[in-house]
Amino acid sequence: MSARIHPTAIVSSGAEIGEGVEVGPWCRIEGNARIGAGTVLQSHVLIDANTVIGERNFIGHGSVLGTPPQDKKWNSRVASRLQVGEDNTFREYVTANRATGEGESTLIGSRCMLMANSHVAHNCKVGDEVIMANVATLAGHVEIHDWCVIGGVIALHQHTRLGRGSFMGGFSGLRQDLPPFFRAAGNPGAPVGVNVVGMQRRGFSHEKVRAIHDAYKILYLSGLRQDEAVARMIEEHGSHPEIHLIIDFLGSSKNGIARPRTGRG
Repeated sequence: MSARIHPTAIVSSGAEIGEGVEVGPWCRIEGNARIGAGTVLQSHVLIDANTVIGERNFIGHGSVLGTPPQDKKWNSRVASRLQVGEDNTFREYVTANRATGEGESTLIGSRCMLMANSHVAHNCKVGDEVIMANVATLAGHVEIHDWCVIGGVIALHQHTRLGRGSFMGGFSGLRQDLPPFFRAAGNPGAPVGVNVVGMQRRGFSHEKVRAIHDAYKILYLSGLRQDEAVARMIEEHGSHPEIHLIIDFLGSSKNGIARPRTGRG
């Protein structure tokens, strides 16, 4: 099926439009942009140059994807891009910038939902099955691993990482890394437990959830140094791959690990 392009839309001759794409009123698609088959653009959407959109994405009214980074180091001669996977939902007025450096990419995975007015800055890496609620804001170089949920009106500091399956409560912020399956809330944000609901929804066994909760307590509430806490996690729950995922995340942190406020956990 051929693409359906509204007569008020402006599509550059250098853009690639896949089969069955719908381009709504007053949209603009710049050169070197690629729109995958079955993708829908509602009205007033801008897809800027060097943006690759996979198949079956829904892009809501007024969204702006692939514009230059909000970074003073960037210059207009740099060839960078925004790359988006498949089956994502971008609601109204979502913005995502391409990367800063030559040959670099801002990455958004597949099957994500980015709610209205959320923002993905330059060089971010957003995994699969991620939910960003309204006005969630990622600064540059943030990493959001698979299955994360980010509440509304949240700001994540540059280079912060959210581990797989973690959860950020709304009206919050974070400056350091949140390990996989943990939950953070408050302002400033801090760990407050584990993401039990998220794990249950994904079919984690009671034993696995208990092991992850124990890992949280060992890391934060035992009084052990991090290396000692890691050794105890392995000793008590080393048979669970998720525990090793937490341990690997701790070992790879360059930004430091977020810690609970006194008395929380």
